[in-house]
Amino acid sequence: MLQTVMIALAVLTEVMRWWDELTLAKQLFYGIGLIAGAVAVILMILSVLGMEHDDVVDAMAAGDAHHGTGGGIFSVKPLTGFFLGFGWIGGLSMSHGASLLVALLLAFAAGGAMMALLVFMFRAILVMRSDGTAQIADTIGAVGTVYVTLPPKRGAGGQVTVNFKGRQETYAALQAGEGAIPSGEKVKVVATIDTRTVLVERVA
Repeated sequence: MLQTVMIALAVLTEVMRWWDELTLAKQLFYGIGLIAGAVAVILMILSVLGMEHDDVVDAMAAGDAHHGTGGGIFSVKPLTGFFLGFGWIGGLSMSHGASLLVALLLAFAAGGAMMALLVFMFRAILVMRSDGTAQIADTIGAVGTVYVTLPPKRGAGGQVTVNFKGRQETYAALQAGEGAIPSGEKVKVVATIDTRTVLVERVA
C-alpha cells in the first residue's frame, strides 16, 4: 500500500513538473484535452454501468434525423470528442515545434474530425434502432407459435416465435385474453408494443 502511494506521488510530481514547464498556450491546449478526456472517461463509466443518457441518439430521433441532416451535433458526446481532439493535437503540435497558428489549424481539424466520427457512429446506432423498429412492424398480421406461455390480461413474461419475410424471430409478447395461452399454441400478431414486444391474439 505504501509503495503504491509513493509511486502515485512520484507520478503526480512528474506531471506537475511537466505542467509547470509548459507555455501558457500549451497549458490551454493540454488543459482542454485533459478535461475532455476526464469527461470521456466519466461517460464511458456511465455507459458500462447502464446509467448513460443517449443524448445524441435521442436528439437525433427527436430532431431532424429523419430528414437526413442528423441533429445532435452539439450534444455532449460530439463536443467532448471535439475538445479531446482539439486539445491534444494542439498541444502535441506545439510541443513538436509548430507555431500557435499552425497548432490552432491542426487542432480545429482534429476536433472536427473527431466530432464527425462520433456523429457518424451515433447515426449508425440510430439507423440500427430504426431498422429494428421496422422489422418488428413487419410482423403485424403474421402467425406465430407461443414459445413461453402467455399470461392473461397483458401479463408479462410470455414469448412467441414469429415467421415473417423468410426469417424467424422470437419476441416478448402480451395478450389481452382472459385465459393464458400455453406453449405450442398458434397466435396472430395484431400490434407492436415496442422494438422487442408484440401484442398477439389466439388464432381462431
